[in-house]
Amino acid sequence: MKAVIYARYSSDNQREESIEGQLRECTAYCKKNDITILRTYIDRAMSAKTDHRPDFQRMIKDSAKGLFDVIIVWKLDRFARNRYDSAHYKAQLRKYGVKVLSATENISDGPEGIILESMLEGMAEYYSAELSEKVIRGHTENALKCKYNGGTPTFGYIIDKDMQYQIDPRTAPAVLEMFTMYDKGATMKEIVAYMSERGITTVRGKKIDLNFMARLLKNRKYIGEYSYRHIVTPNGIPAIVPQDLFDRVQQRLAVNRKAPARHKAEDDYLLTTKLFCGTCGAMMVGESGTSSSKGRKYHYYRCVNTKKHRACDAKHKTVRKLPLENAVVNAVMAKIMNDGFVEYVADAVMDIQSRESSILPALRKQLEEAESGITNMLNAIQMGIINASTKQRLDELEERKKDIELQIIQEEMKHPAVSREDVVYFVCRFRSLDTSKLDARRRLIDSFVNAVTIFDDYILITFNYKEGETRIDFADIESSDLQSVGGPRCVDERCNTENAARKCGVFVSLLAFLWRKS
Repeated sequence: MKAVIYARYSSDNQREESIEGQLRECTAYCKKNDITILRTYIDRAMSAKTDHRPDFQRMIKDSAKGLFDVIIVWKLDRFARNRYDSAHYKAQLRKYGVKVLSATENISDGPEGIILESMLEGMAEYYSAELSEKVIRGHTENALKCKYNGGTPTFGYIIDKDMQYQIDPRTAPAVLEMFTMYDKGATMKEIVAYMSERGITTVRGKKIDLNFMARLLKNRKYIGEYSYRHIVTPNGIPAIVPQDLFDRVQQRLAVNRKAPARHKAEDDYLLTTKLFCGTCGAMMVGESGTSSSKGRKYHYYRCVNTKKHRACDAKHKTVRKLPLENAVVNAVMAKIMNDGFVEYVADAVMDIQSRESSILPALRKQLEEAESGITNMLNAIQMGIINASTKQRLDELEERKKDIELQIIQEEMKHPAVSREDVVYFVCRFRSLDTSKLDARRRLIDSFVNAVTIFDDYILITFNYKEGETRIDFADIESSDLQSVGGPRCVDERCNTENAARKCGVFVSLLAFLWRKS
């Protein structure tokens, strides 16, 4: 019998060490019952009240492959503390012929075992609900007294021995200064830079960033307001920021939230980190400028060596952004619309995937040799050659075969296969993209383009596969038009569903990884 072990500890009253104890007892149970362990799945600091557990979901998915027969848990509450989830996933596992066994709870297969298992699951759910209720009750009592309820302390405060909030003389002045700077017109980015120069860090010692600033400027604790669930106590803790200053900051935050993004165009330079100057080899970066006569804004890419009086003799020190990006997108779409290119990609991925594991071919060869040896021994027995050595050798070969089969299963679980159909489907899915949309253009460039190099008279596009290059003259770049980009929808019906679109995205990183290795 083949098994996997599932172990979990929550963050209520358990620690990392409890995982070791669970694995030890589950391993001992398997050894005692002659069960072969293929692998372990572990979720750390995860509650079983929810099924949003990464390794748990991975285990459920792997069960469909038919590689193991049972899931061993220390206790049934490790699998789930919610009776609905427990019943749902056990029913799903039963479809694949997989059972859940407890290493420490002796549950029979008869009717009485069903009753006992149901009682244990009900008790686990009751314990979880009761524990949650006790925690909330204790936190509520603390909240009524405006006491600290755990978690990361708020920047600007310290917690005294009575679990009360007190102003931190070291960081509280920085809080007031941040509010004052923002009220006087400084941007969050400027405040972050200023605080970083002064060496101000978060409570956990990390650098202050924009997310930290956004939360800090909205935190009502700084005007003395204590809140927990439905309990709100004005002046429950010492205030750091005056009420009028806090109100002005909230008004400015509301105005800025409705204003258009100041640096939106900067995020739209799709060739950032992929564009290079062919003359000096330096990277080209996105910039914008406004015409002094007409007030029109222009976007372009510039070689970094032409800035700050650095030397670069390139003919095209700047290149207009939109025509260049259109030309690259056109080139990518031309590749994708070519059926020969799709077949090439599928062949390349299949070839690389077959070479991904150097262990599997060797194991399969060993399995073949073991099976051949067993056949020879059986033939010898049929011919009447039976002695102690014959039986011992046959037992050794049988054990060897069993061990190799186990290693093959374990290796296959490490390297799940992608079918040729999935690769073709993935590439064809790009044919239906609306390339007038920014996200679609970004997906095309990120998935297929490795680098773009600007020379005096042409650009060279290097794709994410071996010897994949396209040359485009500058005359063609200037005439590039979005109307020429795109193509018919993929004939595969799966491409026309929302679920298919989501599935397609799963292959982006895998294909890029495999493809570049070719």
